[in-house]
Amino acid sequence: MPHASMSVARVVRIGATCAMILLAAPGVSRAQLSKSDLLDTRAADQEMQRRLAPLIPSIRAALQGDSVDAQRAALAITADFPPALAIEANLSTGLATFLSKDHKDPEVIALGLRSFGKSDPDPADVGRIIGRHVKSANVNVRRAAAESLAIAAQNAVPAGPSVANATKFIDVAKQAVPLLREGVGDADESVQRAALEGVRAVSGALTFFYTFDIGLPTDDAKPKDKDDRFAPLAPVVKELAGVVPKMSVPLAGKEPVTRISAARAAESLALLRRAIIAVRGPGTDPFADGWLTLREVATARLKDESPAVRLAVTEALESLGDALEARDYLRQATTDQNVYVRWAAARALGRTAPARPDPKAVEADVAALARLAADRDSDVRTAAINALARFGPAARAAVPVLISAATHGDVEPRVAAIKALSAVESPSDTTVPLLAAALAEQDLRLRRAAAAGLTRFGPDARPALPELRKAINNPDQDLRLAAAEAILAIERKPRLKDL
Repeated sequence: MPHASMSVARVVRIGATCAMILLAAPGVSRAQLSKSDLLDTRAADQEMQRRLAPLIPSIRAALQGDSVDAQRAALAITADFPPALAIEANLSTGLATFLSKDHKDPEVIALGLRSFGKSDPDPADVGRIIGRHVKSANVNVRRAAAESLAIAAQNAVPAGPSVANATKFIDVAKQAVPLLREGVGDADESVQRAALEGVRAVSGALTFFYTFDIGLPTDDAKPKDKDDRFAPLAPVVKELAGVVPKMSVPLAGKEPVTRISAARAAESLALLRRAIIAVRGPGTDPFADGWLTLREVATARLKDESPAVRLAVTEALESLGDALEARDYLRQATTDQNVYVRWAAARALGRTAPARPDPKAVEADVAALARLAADRDSDVRTAAINALARFGPAARAAVPVLISAATHGDVEPRVAAIKALSAVESPSDTTVPLLAAALAEQDLRLRRAAAAGLTRFGPDARPALPELRKAINNPDQDLRLAAAEAILAIERKPRLKDL
């Protein structure tokens, strides 16, 4: 069989040539790359491109031939092609033609799909070519289809955050997201994870546009102009909204890594939601109905056997905020046995605090954070104290806990507690003696915070004057300045408008 022997010879030549190129090409490890500012990676890519270019005719011939071994070898090489060479060689067209055929070998199809996603495919081909494989009976093919969609979408994102320059990305995403939705709900968890990565790629790019494409303001710009600029993104956002309900499947997956992937994707969509609302205003959440479908499974995940899953879900809830009434769930997380989950819950409660919180409405939040302010872990205490400060005077019920936290333990939470006492507007009778004592501490951070905290009390801080006068002569400039401001506030004569 001369045809078979020629195919084998071609495979050997392609494989050997590829190996020599990879060995001979000027390259360094990733660690070296990150350390060196002198490496010209563009020149290295151009050299790799120059050496790989002669393989293109053999690759095309292999894809058009009948030898599965030659096809497999060719596809393995194209998967490592630099993007510029793949575009220049117009490999996407040859790969599209190859994948349009009814191949029997799932491995070859999977290789072809992965190479196709990297080849800068035409947007119309993304749906036409990859779409025919998303429901394959073979799990490896379905996973490769999801990976191909994710890569195609990611590679189509323009370098700058301009919606006007994102036409190709938008067209690719409109084709890819409906197919990724199928993958998110797939029966196999590896397919789900690959599809979730695609969802994160698309939602991350959209967040990039909504956050940084500020446009060119003009004197006669109308309020709706900003929305109009983002109008081309609306179809992609709408498709992503259809993905949200499907995410309940991987959130309830058997493997922790799948549940974590789902939580990360939910967090990515939550960040996109926040960016959209920042542009369009309140009440414009495009995923509002979808979040409700995740409420039950998200609650269950806060009791997940895996601490890593609980942490990922807690961080997702932080980004969701009021979309899922997240603070109810975050309060549950403050009692978690895992220190990282408690820390994340404390931080999240602070970041989701209302702009002008009503004391009664946030009473449960303040109580949960007050408990964490006495946590055995220093970082958790600091996160909880900082969170209490964000509630301002609405967290005044936590003053006793903050005073306790300011008087003993590690320096970081003590400094945070002193600052939080100012934020919650603690009374002078309990706070001034504490701050006066802190002025005599050895740690400069404590002394600076104490001096700054005394300023707000004005004449009521007079008992601290002896220590403040000592601080005036301290070599530390910041401490001297803070002490001077506090003394001026104490000694200032009241003006008529202050009475």
